[in-house]
Amino acid sequence: MNSSGTRHVVMITLLLSAGAGAGVPGGVQVQTSADEHVQAAFEPDRETLEEVRLWLWDNPPDGGNRAERRKRMAVIQNACDQLEPQDYRDYVGWWNENDSAADAAEARHPALYYLGKATGHALTDIHQTTVTHGLAVWHVYNVGYVFKTPDACFGIDIKMRDSEKLADVLDFLLVTHEHDDHWSAPLIKAMIAAGKPVITRWYPGTTIINEPAGFRFGSCRVKVDIGDHHYEQPGGQNNMLMFQVDCGERAGDCTIYHSGDGNNFRKMTPDREIDIFIVHVQVGMSVEDAIAHLKPRLTFVSHVMELGHNPRPPNAWRWSFDYAFGQVGHIPEDGAAVLTWGERWLLPGTVLKESPDL
Repeated sequence: MNSSGTRHVVMITLLLSAGAGAGVPGGVQVQTSADEHVQAAFEPDRETLEEVRLWLWDNPPDGGNRAERRKRMAVIQNACDQLEPQDYRDYVGWWNENDSAADAAEARHPALYYLGKATGHALTDIHQTTVTHGLAVWHVYNVGYVFKTPDACFGIDIKMRDSEKLADVLDFLLVTHEHDDHWSAPLIKAMIAAGKPVITRWYPGTTIINEPAGFRFGSCRVKVDIGDHHYEQPGGQNNMLMFQVDCGERAGDCTIYHSGDGNNFRKMTPDREIDIFIVHVQVGMSVEDAIAHLKPRLTFVSHVMELGHNPRPPNAWRWSFDYAFGQVGHIPEDGAAVLTWGERWLLPGTVLKESPDL
């Protein structure tokens, strides 16, 4: 191995050892160690991050690899902890106005490099992947997911660079609410221009819903529940669309429940057993209580590492990967998972048509 390769092995080993004990399940607090101080001071380079990204791509959650995944996720966490919220906001502002500035931001900030690389990979893979049976799921950012079956492709709460390029592959788009980390104007506009269905609470030209409703888009049945962003606040009630999507027979009869930023699980009223539950990591509701209420087969804990939020007090709303795992500390590993940006997960039994390597 050459000196450069040795250097990267040393760096990734150092970061993995630093992240291995942090934020243990159940929310137990761990004293800061010398290794953690090293981790906080070290900024992983692009080659190290790319090694991590490819490893996570090849090793999605399988009910038994959480510890190894957490070690790699600690490397991403380290990069993100050194990114200021305003740098991310500037980056988002350049997506559709100044590609060269956005590219420069990715080159300058390791966290933005990782985000851009991961979501760009996902965008290509969504277009190239053909599902012949079952369901493929891509986590793009925050609570944004794309789902593909043999008969349909749809997205929920998509926020990512070049999101408008999804309009040619999505059959419909669902948006839980109007907070800007849950939607992308270029994608909504592209969907409207293509004559494709979009459900929101507010956006002109879409199907605007503020009460329980039901829809059918091809093989997919969509049931809309109305939830609360903050049920304890009068202004935070009845302002969240929550989506149950029944994906059809060729998708293994998979049913998804996406609760957006809903924090009142009592308003989550699916009429079928839930296979995949997508829930906010910390919005004033116990994730474990919500899981006990819905009894899903698998929960994806989401709204993790929202880079537009501050990672430091007093408003430390950029929830870390370790915090997310702590929220499901008493849930068996095969019942709850945390996906990183750009990852693809396949419903067990899913069959894909061979596609080119990315």
